[in-house]
Amino acid sequence: MAFTGPDLPEPMEFLDLEHGASVQLTITKYELGTTTIHPKDVSSRQVRLFMQQNGLTDPPAPGTPITVRIPVLRIFGTGPEGFGPSGYLDVSSKTLIANLQPRLYANGGQPLTVTVTANGYKPTKRYSVEQG
Repeated sequence: MAFTGPDLPEPMEFLDLEHGASVQLTITKYELGTTTIHPKDVSSRQVRLFMQQNGLTDPPAPGTPITVRIPVLRIFGTGPEGFGPSGYLDVSSKTLIANLQPRLYANGGQPLTVTVTANGYKPTKRYSVEQG
């Protein structure tokens, strides 16, 4: 199932922590949307997504540049670390989006403080979330 949503305006400020790194975030609002990425190191998952999104039955030739639309959770907030001058971060990890979204819904628009920790390395990196 493909996600559809509004295109989020540039610039994109992707959250990307190194293995074992943590960041504490106080999220004051959020927005779900999409963006287009241009992966440099193309994974088989990205090729499948590219084929699906473009109605292709055969994969592109190796080395062909591809673009893929992905879901993004843009989180706005404050905190001693994490949010730069833009005041927001863009989350593209599907597992992190799935972890944060229910917490944000349940919080009813009130600020939510979480600590996000990276576990592992791309492409199998996962993020854990600790609330409070």
